[in-house]
Amino acid sequence: MSLGEHLVELRHRIILALLGLLVGTALCGIFYQELLTALLRPYYQALTSLESRNATPPPPPPSESPSKPGALPPATPGPEAAPAVPKAVEERLAALEARLARLEGATGGSTAPGAATAPASDAPAKEPQSRLILSGPMTGYIMIILMCLITGVIVASPWVIYQIWAFVGVGLHPHERKHVYIYGPASFLLFIGGGCLFYFYVLPKGLEALMSPTAGIKINGHPLIDPSFMLDEYLYFVALMTLVFGIAFQTPLVVMFIERIGLVPLKTLVKQQRLIILIMVVIAALITPTVDPVSMTAMAVPLILLYEIGLIAAWVTGRKRRKLKAAEEAAEKARQAAEDAAFEARQRSENPYGGESLGSGENPGGSENPYGGESPGSGENPGGSENPGGSGENPGSGENPPDDVEPMH
Repeated sequence: MSLGEHLVELRHRIILALLGLLVGTALCGIFYQELLTALLRPYYQALTSLESRNATPPPPPPSESPSKPGALPPATPGPEAAPAVPKAVEERLAALEARLARLEGATGGSTAPGAATAPASDAPAKEPQSRLILSGPMTGYIMIILMCLITGVIVASPWVIYQIWAFVGVGLHPHERKHVYIYGPASFLLFIGGGCLFYFYVLPKGLEALMSPTAGIKINGHPLIDPSFMLDEYLYFVALMTLVFGIAFQTPLVVMFIERIGLVPLKTLVKQQRLIILIMVVIAALITPTVDPVSMTAMAVPLILLYEIGLIAAWVTGRKRRKLKAAEEAAEKARQAAEDAAFEARQRSENPYGGESLGSGENPGGSENPYGGESPGSGENPGGSENPGGSGENPGSGENPPDDVEPMH
C-alpha cells in the first residue's frame, strides 16, 4: 500500500472509532442517573456505617409500675370490677401497638409487647443527613457530561481497540500478533480487576476511614463537623484512584516484559524479592487515599500476589526460550573449542620441530652456518675468498667502468 492509501485507511478507522465513542457516550447519557447513583453508592455506604457507629445511644427507659396511670388494675373480687377489666386491657394493648409501630418505623427494630420503650423522637435517624454538595450552578451538568464521556470511553473501548488493531496489525509479524493476542486481553482484564477491587472494597472502607477522625467531635451529642464532600472533588477522586489501581494491576505483565527483553534476569527478580516487596508496600502506602492499615493492606497484598504471579508466568513463558538460549551457548562453546583445536593442529603442522618457526633466523636443526662464517646473505662470498675479478671489490659496488672500455654485448 502507498502512503496515500495508508492515510485513507487511517482516516476511515479514526471515523469508525469516533462513531463508537459517540454511541457509547450517548448510551451512558441515557442512563446517567443509574451511573451517578452507582458512583455515589460507596459514599452512602461509608456515611451510613460511620453514623451508625457514632450514633448517641438513647437513655435507658424508665421502669413502669402497676401504680402508673394506664396500668392494669389488680383484679378484685366482686361483680362491679368484672366489666372494667376487658376495656382496660384493650386500651393498653392499643397504646402499646401504636408505640411499637412508631418505633419500628423510626428505627426498623422490634419491641416485645408490654416492654418499656423510649419515645420515637429519641431514636437515631435511619437515613444519613450529609450529602454531596454542588460547588456551582454548572457543576452538576459538567460532572454528568464528564462522567458520560469517561464511561462512554470504557464502554466503547473494545470497539476502539479493534479499530486500532485493524490498522496496526496488518504490518506486524505473526509472532508479534501472537503476543498482542495474549497480552491485550490480559491487560484489559487486569485493569478491570483493579478497578473493581477499588470500587467494591477499598473505596467504602477508605471513605469511612477518612471521615472517622472528625466524626466523633460532638457537643451535647450533636456533631460539629459535617462529613459532606463536593461532587466534583469526589468524582475526580474516584476516577483517579480507579486509574491508579488499574495500572497497579499490570504488575504481572510488567514483570514478564522485563524478563523477556532481558532488562533484568529472572534470577535477579527472584533473589531481590524482599526488596521489591518492601518497595511495593511503600508504594501502596503512598497511593492509598487513607492512612489506615486496612486500606494499605488491601492495596499491598494484591500487588505482592500479582508480582509472584508475574514471576511464575515469566518462568513458564520463558522456559522454552531459556532452553534454546542454553543450546545456542553450548553450540557456540563447542564451535569455539573446535576452532581452537584446529588452530593448534595447524600450528603444530607448520612447525614440526617443536621449537621456534623457521623465520627466526636459525637453522632448523640448530647447527651453525655450514660456511663457518656469517650467513650467505651477509654481503661476502660463501667461502671467504675475494672477488673473482681480483679487484677485491664487489662488482655491484656502484663504481663506473673506465671510459676506454667498451661495453660487452
